[in-house]
Amino acid sequence: MEASAFGAQSDPLSTQAAHRYGEARARYAPLLQKLRDLTRDNPEQQERIGMLRAEIEGRAKLFEAALIERAAGRNTEAGQGLETAVTRFPIDNALKAIVDNEEHLVGARQETVERRARIGSWMIGAVSLIQLLLLAAVVWGSEKQLRQRLVAEATARQAVGRAQLILATVREPIAVVTRDLKLLTCNQAFTDYYALGQDDMLSGSAAWNDPVLLQRFSDVPLTRREIWDYELTQSIGASGSQRHVVINARPMQLPEADEQVILLTISDITARKQFEAQVLELNRQLEGKIAQISDSNRELEAFSYSVSHDLRAPLRHITGFAEKLQRHLGENADEETRHYSEVVVSSSRRMSSLIEDLLTYSRLGRHAMRFRGVDMQSMVEEVRIALTSSIEDRRIVWRIAPLPVVVADENMIRLVWQNLLDNAMKYSASREEAVIEVGAGEPTPLEFTFYVKDNGVGFDMAYADKLFGVFQRLHKASQFAGTGIGLASVRRIVSRHGGRTWAESVPGEGATFHFSLPRSQTQA
Repeated sequence: MEASAFGAQSDPLSTQAAHRYGEARARYAPLLQKLRDLTRDNPEQQERIGMLRAEIEGRAKLFEAALIERAAGRNTEAGQGLETAVTRFPIDNALKAIVDNEEHLVGARQETVERRARIGSWMIGAVSLIQLLLLAAVVWGSEKQLRQRLVAEATARQAVGRAQLILATVREPIAVVTRDLKLLTCNQAFTDYYALGQDDMLSGSAAWNDPVLLQRFSDVPLTRREIWDYELTQSIGASGSQRHVVINARPMQLPEADEQVILLTISDITARKQFEAQVLELNRQLEGKIAQISDSNRELEAFSYSVSHDLRAPLRHITGFAEKLQRHLGENADEETRHYSEVVVSSSRRMSSLIEDLLTYSRLGRHAMRFRGVDMQSMVEEVRIALTSSIEDRRIVWRIAPLPVVVADENMIRLVWQNLLDNAMKYSASREEAVIEVGAGEPTPLEFTFYVKDNGVGFDMAYADKLFGVFQRLHKASQFAGTGIGLASVRRIVSRHGGRTWAESVPGEGATFHFSLPRSQTQA
């Protein structure tokens, strides 16, 4: 505040004090405003600054009043006014509170800064550690990739070495040629076979003198059309020996070449061709032999049929006249005469049965096959009833399992069952209770199997091969009746169907006869 504001009679000291007060008053307001701006984010400090401003304003008013009293010469009242201003408005406490709060805030901020600095240091350390770990991982990964690459290269070298070894030792000639038929590489077999090596021209060999084939070789990389199993006869070596070969050619891309090349593989089939020629000649000879045997068999069958047919009439005469002779002699015939006549009759009847069976067996080879569905279950039952209808004094236990339906010649298969079931009944006649089993084996993808089992006298397996022969018998006719053609007929019928026949037995424990029929036929 200017000194003139307090009167003209003021002393120099009052004037100096008024002047200093005016300067202080002009400075404190901007300072308070600056302090307020600095603490704008702290409401408590704003409140303290407001209180400080009020105390300063109050003290300033009292100080101004004291200056006026002093200028008026009332020094005592001026002194009391100053003391009142100091005691009533103690700005030191407000300033101390503001300073203490700021120091507290500075300390807190310092701790925050230090804490953040520590966190920053930790983060820098962590980041550095992570970078080190990443660097170690990168180094380890690089070393691993390097090791893998080295192993892969070593494996590739081994594979190449093995391939080269195989190529060098394989017996078939193999070569790689360019479009202009220049040899890039070949194995030892190719060199030995054609006397050609690397960088030689394929067309320079006399073996490769087929211009059409050479042109096809040149077209393989362009058209990408492979040559498969091209058969060729070549002149090999200085002797010009003729060799039959099979040639295969296909395009191939080499890693180090831009253009495609041709891979040639050659197989020498001379031995196979010679063998095929021999087989063809043997087949021709075999066909001739088969034709001769077929003609002989037809002639033999015709002869057998003719002889059998021509013998039937004389046999009927012998049997008829022998029976008439027995009736004519009657009771007057002596024992020896009756015995002779009975031998003549029984022998002629047996001869007639043999001729009938022989005629039946002969017809089996000429009979035309008529395939149709055959219910084996029903057929076996029909044959069983027919065979047992005339037998009343025998105890026979029949065990017939379920049988499938097949496609076959019905009349022929019926004859098979008749012979097998009659055979089982005949050779089990000595048993007090005969047991005859009929069944089918486990079917396979190729065939059905059937069997007839009895508990009869059986036979020695050493003679099993004779069972299915014509007129072959393992027992005497006096023990078991028969002509020895039944099982032969079974084998012939089954063979014509494409099946098999076999038998199993233990002497005294019975026998089992098996036969099979192909499934492919039954599915036709």
